[in-house]
Amino acid sequence: MKISAEAKTLLDLAIVRHGQGRYGEALDCLLALEARLPDHPGVLANLGMVCRDNGDLVRAEQYLRQACAARPNDPAAHYNLALTLLRAGRLREGFEEYEWRWQVRQFAAQRREFPQPLWRGEPLAGLRILIHGEQGAGDAIQFVRYAPLVRNAGGEATIEVLPHLERLLGWMEGEYRIVNAFSAGSQFDVHCPLLSLAQRFGTELDSIPAPARFFIPAAMQAKWATRLRTGRTRAGVAWAGNPNNYNDGARSLPAHFLVPLTRLAGIEWWSLQVGPAAGDIPDGLANLAEDLVDFGETAAAISALDLVITVDTAVAHLAGSLGKTVWLLAAYASDWRWMLHREDTPWYPSMRIFRQQRPGEWGEVMERVAAELQGFG
Repeated sequence: MKISAEAKTLLDLAIVRHGQGRYGEALDCLLALEARLPDHPGVLANLGMVCRDNGDLVRAEQYLRQACAARPNDPAAHYNLALTLLRAGRLREGFEEYEWRWQVRQFAAQRREFPQPLWRGEPLAGLRILIHGEQGAGDAIQFVRYAPLVRNAGGEATIEVLPHLERLLGWMEGEYRIVNAFSAGSQFDVHCPLLSLAQRFGTELDSIPAPARFFIPAAMQAKWATRLRTGRTRAGVAWAGNPNNYNDGARSLPAHFLVPLTRLAGIEWWSLQVGPAAGDIPDGLANLAEDLVDFGETAAAISALDLVITVDTAVAHLAGSLGKTVWLLAAYASDWRWMLHREDTPWYPSMRIFRQQRPGEWGEVMERVAAELQGFG
């Protein structure tokens, strides 16, 4: 459906304001467009996305369902409806819609094609199933919890992951066959993307499986316990995610916001940050980046800590899976899995969430974290 140049300019402005976290301004632009083009699928879809990220999930669902009705085969509209339902905690419906992700452009590079059929939930009855990772390392750590359900359903599971996860998953309870994603020759009868397992097992909030358990070798635990032993509370911190993530600008924390924490008495701070952000380390943090060569090593380091404070990145999932006390620093428009208005999460019992009250404002979040640290230990 074509729109005028003037309307296109207004829509482009709304998209820019949305990306900047200026949700009220984006909404004003889109509501003005809706008055002129009440049935335009693009306007409806953008209204849904802005309402979702601004925390109005009821209106978001209404707009996105209208967009899906107007364009039933629009994968982006269905994908954004999925994110809205998941954020609302309606997991069964949300994961059904989430299957549309494979037709969205941003997932094209991750889509796998095999001669063997895709497993859609039918009885496995001894079939060999390849469970292949997708998206980020945090997603793999979060969703590998479904491997025991696959085994209980009669499947002989092989789990394929990227090299930096291979050692960690080799320590997972149950002794699964773990293969490197860059290797060849895995034998299997059916396959399934890792995050699709939530849909296959009809996950609801009250049926989320417990996190995977990882048994870190005793020698590695002892090595890190000795290295990090200081007699003070030991806290690890990660402040940035993968810079290639579409939402990284919102979820990552400028490192200078950590300075007030490092000045608190009685706490020894250790950096769990790797990647480009590890070069921007504030004073008061001991840098472990050179030693954290994979997630197995990071898990061993976390095992020696009393507390982990992290933005929404793989470290959060790893600490939560290890049962470590973990404080998640969540952006205002946080990822769907952290839902809304909760300090806890059904995905990780040991996690506490500190949320932005306004888009982009980390200062107030860190003030709350500092106040809570006064009584920690």
